[in-house]
Amino acid sequence: MKILIVEDQEEKSDDLVTFFNSNYSQSPDICIKQSLRSGLRALTMQKDYDLVILDMSMPNFDPSADDPIGGTPESFAGKELLSQMELREISIPVVVVTQYATFSKGQISLDDLDLNFKHTYPGFYLGAVYYSSASESWKGKLRLLINDL
Repeated sequence: MKILIVEDQEEKSDDLVTFFNSNYSQSPDICIKQSLRSGLRALTMQKDYDLVILDMSMPNFDPSADDPIGGTPESFAGKELLSQMELREISIPVVVVTQYATFSKGQISLDDLDLNFKHTYPGFYLGAVYYSSASESWKGKLRLLINDL
């Protein structure tokens, strides 16, 4: 299995890598990108991923010496990546894994966002998982979403 993780927080991406290495007998080939642009570049240059794990909020660009945070963080960067995938006809299965239960200052819940994505991107969007480093429950939900791959 070849997995693209688009995640800007190292602790979360480490937890995801550990999850995949611990739960699947064959260690997957995992590529980690830290921003909207590098994730999109990875998808357009190499379309043979079996799964994309996508953060919802992340910077536009990878951190650099000149810009250690990678530009202005975007609340809906994950939504933009999904939109670009649809536009470019990239239909690799996607699971959103986010630490936020609400977006837009509490006006949009993760459940609402999940329903919207299921309606808008039915060909490749699998679902959303609420991640918390203090809990293990996200692992069961992620396992259920990707079980059929």
